[in-house]
Amino acid sequence: MAVLIAGFHFVPGGATLDRAFLDFSSRHPLRDPPPPDGSALVLVDRATMDELGREPYAMRWPFPRAAFAALILALHQAGAQHIVVDYIFFDQSDAAEQDLLLGAIAAAARPTVLARTPKQAPVIWDDAFRRQHAAFFPSARLGNVEFLADPDGVVRHYRAPGSLAAAAFDPPATAPGGLVRWYGGLAQVSARGVPVLSAGQFIKAGLLIFGRVSAQAPNFTPEEISRALATEPELTGETAAAVRGRTVFVGANAEGTFDVKPLPVGGSVEPGVLIHWTVWANLKGHGFILEVPRWVALTGGLLVAVLIGFFGRRHRSLVAPGLAAGGLAVLCLAGAYAAHSAGWFFPPATPVAGALFALLGVTAESFLVERQRKREIQAIFGSYVAPEVVTMLVRDPAAIRLGGERRELTALFSDLAGFTDLSEKIPPEQLLAVVNLYLQEVSDCLLANGAYIDKYIGDAVMAVFGAPQSLTDHAAAACEGALAAQRVLAGLNPRFERDYGCTLRMRIGINTGDMIVGNMGSERKRNYTVLGDAVNLASRLEAANKEFGTSILLGETTARRVQDRFATRPLTRLRVKGKTEAVEVHELVGAAGALTGAQQSFLDAYNAGYAALTSQRFSEAAASFARAQSLAPDDLMARAWHKEAAAYTVDPPPSDWQPLLKLTSK
Repeated sequence: MAVLIAGFHFVPGGATLDRAFLDFSSRHPLRDPPPPDGSALVLVDRATMDELGREPYAMRWPFPRAAFAALILALHQAGAQHIVVDYIFFDQSDAAEQDLLLGAIAAAARPTVLARTPKQAPVIWDDAFRRQHAAFFPSARLGNVEFLADPDGVVRHYRAPGSLAAAAFDPPATAPGGLVRWYGGLAQVSARGVPVLSAGQFIKAGLLIFGRVSAQAPNFTPEEISRALATEPELTGETAAAVRGRTVFVGANAEGTFDVKPLPVGGSVEPGVLIHWTVWANLKGHGFILEVPRWVALTGGLLVAVLIGFFGRRHRSLVAPGLAAGGLAVLCLAGAYAAHSAGWFFPPATPVAGALFALLGVTAESFLVERQRKREIQAIFGSYVAPEVVTMLVRDPAAIRLGGERRELTALFSDLAGFTDLSEKIPPEQLLAVVNLYLQEVSDCLLANGAYIDKYIGDAVMAVFGAPQSLTDHAAAACEGALAAQRVLAGLNPRFERDYGCTLRMRIGINTGDMIVGNMGSERKRNYTVLGDAVNLASRLEAANKEFGTSILLGETTARRVQDRFATRPLTRLRVKGKTEAVEVHELVGAAGALTGAQQSFLDAYNAGYAALTSQRFSEAAASFARAQSLAPDDLMARAWHKEAAAYTVDPPPSDWQPLLKLTSK
């Protein structure tokens, strides 16, 4: 977790989120201090371009040096305390005398400060000019306008020493600068009382002064300009009053001037001079925003993660760590937001990310623990409760409630024949080994065909096909499982004979019908099982195998469902104890197409005899049963029906006679 938080902290994404939060706080501060008094902005805007573009001026951008000289003259004569010009005069113009005049006028207008870069000063104030007229340069009067934007191109930091904003003070400010405290974009600054004026009106007024002053300075020197300005009257009127006694920042704010910058406040872009004015306001007023070191944010993120992890360890539910994560994240954001207005910037992205990562970690750990717990439950109870039921309960704990539903299913009961005699012949330890091996092998056969093992009752097995997991052809699956169980028992008997001196025989009853399936029992102990007449009949069919000398008996519905896939034969209509209605009972002989020739011949003869018997064609039935008995002399039902049919040939029964056997025991 610590590595994940540290990774987020040092990747660019974390810093990007911090900058986004800083921009939001700058645009919507909790406390909005007013900008300091004593400043104004004079901009070459669209109105200036339109006004000077008409006759008699017919100027196009970039304006001639005379226009800038006129602007400085007008501001000087209007009484500006400082004139901070955010224009860089790097190249000589076509009119050399205008360059000389501009340099002289800017030098003579002592409050004027010009822009420079770290590598180059304006050509109108080169080193030679400043040495020659050193009296006009007691201080540098030049300010650096180069600043470094953040990786997203937005200006948020400012280095004050030697800057244009610092040079606006006398003496120049020496504060180090830092993270800028914004007072808004140009529109917000103007709305908050800072005069924002068009440069056009000053340039027009200054051009009149420029003509008179330049006529009195034939040598274009600052000394001559200074003497000429001393004789010029001050500008008056509302425009002059707006800048008198103020530090005036001069810049551009029109299309085509290429001096707009992306800022955290205002519109998408703002005039570049607004940056220098904002820094001047920081230097004069409330200071810069102090940045909390980023390692503190990283420490905070790790601490937040530890706290959330603590809640996750103390509470199994995700509610407590979730509330803790949300509360700490909100606390970090709210605290950082309030701190920004108080003059501190705490980068909140890493602590908030720490809360998120910690919550994800707690959630993942909870998921893994819960998953492991479910596996443990399944492993522990899978030996006592059917795995299908455990899976169902893990998926839907509400399913453990008492109650059931009516569904058509197939029930299977199996039991060992002669188990009582066997238990008397071998020691209990050997008997347990025999039964366990038998139950293991038989259960595997049933489970492989989709059975749910309901319970073991001694050596007996009760299984259900079609619940709790749905099974489309549950009757056929039960028959396939029963045949497989008989085959595996036949394979085990040589081993039983060798090791224990005994062989086993199994009886199976299968019946299909509507049953109630669900959790039954008491609040203390429950069992997922099935109830109903169809279940009882399956149990009776298992016991009825003793009467018929068979191994697998099917109810009438089951036999009808599987007749296309399995070979069966009807035995009789059976009326079990406690029931008045008889049901037809069938023996499951084997899979269709898997019988030997002798088995198939016997089955054909028997079925023909039974069909004739139920139609009361007794002589025909007797002949068919005689043929079946010759093919299988030990078959009890072929012998019994042959005897019955022969007797009825001589002495027919009543017309409503049906083949019927009544069981007097369960």
